[in-house]
Amino acid sequence: MKNVVRLPILSACLAFLLAQLPALPAQAEGSLGFDINITLSPKAAAKLKSANEGITVGASYYGDPKKGVKKFVNEMGMLDLRSETLSLPGEPGIAHITGRDVPAERLTFLNGPVSVNVNIWSSRKSGEDNILNCDFIDGEVAKVAKTPPITLHCSLISENLENKTYP
Repeated sequence: MKNVVRLPILSACLAFLLAQLPALPAQAEGSLGFDINITLSPKAAAKLKSANEGITVGASYYGDPKKGVKKFVNEMGMLDLRSETLSLPGEPGIAHITGRDVPAERLTFLNGPVSVNVNIWSSRKSGEDNILNCDFIDGEVAKVAKTPPITLHCSLISENLENKTYP
């Protein structure tokens, strides 16, 4: 009976202590994450299947650095925040980009919003060359994340189809 009485008191104390912790920045809570919907042309789907080939998704987070910041700035003058790579089966589907590994420290060097560049290519299990030509994302994470999953379509490079840039 004594344990039953202590549990509500313990829960109330824990809730009070958690309320005293500082709020995490929105980025630390995963607001840099989003989903993409990958679709394949019939020829790309057939080739990936017959070659037992996979799909790789690469997301690179970046932004404009504050004036005077040189640390983590690349040759294009952009602040590199972090990259994330997913290895997926060679079939259509949803891919979840988490953004969870972007260090909060680097966000303090930003002058403006966080942007992301997302590219898709074949995993090169069956050969050394990429065989896919895919739509891609290059823009502010807030615009990418607030929409339903953006559909990125992939075809074979040999199909010679034009790709699109989102958002």
